[in-house]
Amino acid sequence: MDPYNFWQDFFDTYQSLPDWLKALWLIVPPGFVLGLLALVTRLRMGGKGADHGIEGELIYSIHRDDRDQFHIVSHSRQLDSHPALLLLDAPDRDPDQLQNPAHRT
Repeated sequence: MDPYNFWQDFFDTYQSLPDWLKALWLIVPPGFVLGLLALVTRLRMGGKGADHGIEGELIYSIHRDDRDQFHIVSHSRQLDSHPALLLLDAPDRDPDQLQNPAHRT
């Protein structure tokens, strides 16, 4: 008795199929792969352009490296008319003055 061979049985069954089913066997797997690739590509591109609810432009990014050090990266040129940082104190005030109104003397 001959041992059972899966591939021989598979190809024998494939040869006995009608021609339209053979064509379907050739069309469906590449169509599935192309459809899956299009779906994944659309999902990745849609995620990058998603609205995160914050209007404006990205000015700084903060990255943490392998040594747990933070690096601040600026994404725009620093212009005098549009400063990237919001200064809370006027430059002519004393920086050593206490800023907490509850502790004023």
